[in-house]
Amino acid sequence: MLYLLCGILGGAVLGAVCIPLFKREETLESAIIEETQWDLLQRKKEVVLGNIQDLDFEYKCGKLSDEDYHKIRSEMSVEAASVFQEIENIEADADLDALIRREINARKAKSKAAVPAISCPSCGSSNPATNKFCAECGAKLKH
Repeated sequence: MLYLLCGILGGAVLGAVCIPLFKREETLESAIIEETQWDLLQRKKEVVLGNIQDLDFEYKCGKLSDEDYHKIRSEMSVEAASVFQEIENIEADADLDALIRREINARKAKSKAAVPAISCPSCGSSNPATNKFCAECGAKLKH
């Protein structure tokens, strides 16, 4: 009887621990964390461009014949063009994710340009004006 009670109690604890791990949530936070189609296409774009760079390198090293190089390069170029087109279609849509990404990138670029830089009196390296100490040598910056 004791073994049965321990087994039931152990099973209940194991179930209570494992159920949240496999349960799919439909909340806003889980939707934000999930990878979007745009993210997948960006990763695919990086892979395709990396493959083209590797192909160019191998051709320059003499590992590929002209015929093979041009055939494979044209196939990869077609694949890259289709990925770029899909990314452009997603970004051209008025979906919220693309608009948010564009806005974040624009604000990041603007904030980087708006922060004045000061030079360290000790080592001369450039630091953002918000720093109190030099990022290179640790000397106190004068504002």
